[in-house]
Parts: sequence; structure tokens; C-alpha cells
Amino acid sequence: MHLSFYLYITTLAKVAAMVFGGVIIGKVLEERGWTRFFRKVTRPILKTAHLPLCCEGALITALVSGFAGDALISLHYREEELTSRQVILASMILNLPLFLSFVPLLVGIVYPLTGWVGLAYLGTQIAASLGLMVTAMGIGHATFPPVPPTEHSNGDQSTEPSMIQVLKKATAEASKVTFRILVIAGPVMGLVFYLVNVGFFQGLEKGLASHIRFPGLSPQALAITAAHALHIAGGAAVAGGLLKAHLVTPKEALLAMVLGNVVGTPIRSIRMALPRYLALYPPKLAVSIILCTQGVRVLMVLLLYFLILGLW
Repeated sequence: MHLSFYLYITTLAKVAAMVFGGVIIGKVLEERGWTRFFRKVTRPILKTAHLPLCCEGALITALVSGFAGDALISLHYREEELTSRQVILASMILNLPLFLSFVPLLVGIVYPLTGWVGLAYLGTQIAASLGLMVTAMGIGHATFPPVPPTEHSNGDQSTEPSMIQVLKKATAEASKVTFRILVIAGPVMGLVFYLVNVGFFQGLEKGLASHIRFPGLSPQALAITAAHALHIAGGAAVAGGLLKAHLVTPKEALLAMVLGNVVGTPIRSIRMALPRYLALYPPKLAVSIILCTQGVRVLMVLLLYFLILGLW
């Protein structure tokens, strides 16, 4: 696989545009009080997790842009409205709306190649993100004190700022976040692109997959795991071909794709998540977010793997 300089520039530009636009949308939702239209969903989540109301806009924005949702959380962290531990839990909760924002695209990739098996795979990933959210809510409920009731009822009676004022403030904050991302994430993404071009990640992922022996998987099915660890489209293509040739069963194909997600998680974290979080948070907090979010999510995916293996 070769990633061109043009792709690097366009990718960085897309990230910057999504963050800039997403932060503006999120801040407008917060400042104008429009998050109230989503409160039947967001308020129970935040109240259970004992997280402050400032996370509400990020939770909603993540459905449009996961990067922008994370950027909003980072703004509240820099304004000292959230502690480091609250940021980690909020990031874990944001994983579900972030994944849901990609589901339409993923359906277009896996369904034509694997049919209902691909849809079942996406179901496992949604379930894993939901499990991650519930786990984070439970941890927050057990470790943080309840948010005062006034915190969850504020903003209803106050005078709303004008749209001009909101846009000026939102644009200023979006510009700061976007600039920080370009300055920090740009070089990190450049390094990642270079490592991809020299085959570092591909070799590492293939090496991991080649040493894995898992219950319920035949040697043929492990080819799906290896391909899926590299890219979901590659895994779906291999799974579709093997299914049509009757070399693997639907159960084996599903299990192989689920395991491929686990195998590829550490590399995807370095390749995709690390540049994003380093641009938003101090290095120690960025690494903590990745370890907690991806670590718990991998455990959820493995639990689903063994549930499928045992119940099907």
C-alpha cells in the first residue's frame, strides 16, 4: 500500500474542515440551548455517569463528527470544566455515537460483499461500543459524586445570546482547535503515512495475525482475520470470496471478522487515534484515553466472540 503526499494533504484538510465545522455546530447547539431537543437521550446518560452537562453538546456532535466531539470535550477540559478522569470517561462514552456516524459508510462496504454476515459483524461492533458506554457510565456512577440538580437544569431560564455572538465565539474556538490539530497532528500523521509506505504497519499486522490460533477458526478463516486487520474492506472481500466458494461457514466468517477487529485495534490506535488525541490533550492523557477506550472495547469484542462461539 502506498499513500501519496496528495492523500496526506487532502486527509489533513478533511480533518481540519470536519473539526472546524463540527466545533462550530457543537458550540451553537450548546450556546443556543438547542441540545434540549436531544435531552431525553443525553440527560440520562450524563446523569448516570455523573458527568457535567457541558458534555451534552459533544455527545450530539459526535454523531456527525467524532473528531469534533472529541474537540469539544478538549475545550471543556482546557476551560477546567472537566477533570482528566472525566475526560477519559466522556471519551469512552463518545465511542458509540462516533461509531454510529460511520455505520452508513460501513454498510455500503460490507453488505455487498458478505450479505447478512457483514451486517451481523456491524451489529457486534455497535454492541461493543454500547458495552463500552455502559461500562463508562457504571464507572462514573461509582467513582464520581452526583452532579448537582441545578447543573442539569441550567440554561433553561437564562437569556440566549444572539446568533452573531455565538458564531463569533464558536469560530474563535474552532480556529484555535483546528490550528492546534494542524500543528500537532500534521507531523504525527506525516510520520504515520511514512510508516505505512515503508510497510511497517502491514508487516506488523500480518505478523500478529500469522501467530494467532483461536478456537472456532479454521486456517482458511484466519485469512479473513489477517485481511480484516489491515482494512475492513479487505476483510469483507476475502470473507465474501470464501463464503461463495463454501470454504468457510457464515459462523467462521463472522468470527474471523470479529477477531480481525481485535488484531487490528492496536495498530489502528497508533495509526488513527494517537494523532487525534495528541492534538487535543497532553501526551499522558492522550495515551490514557486510548488505552482505556480501546482496551475496554477489545474486551467487549472478545466477549462477543466467545458468546457467538458458544451460542451458535
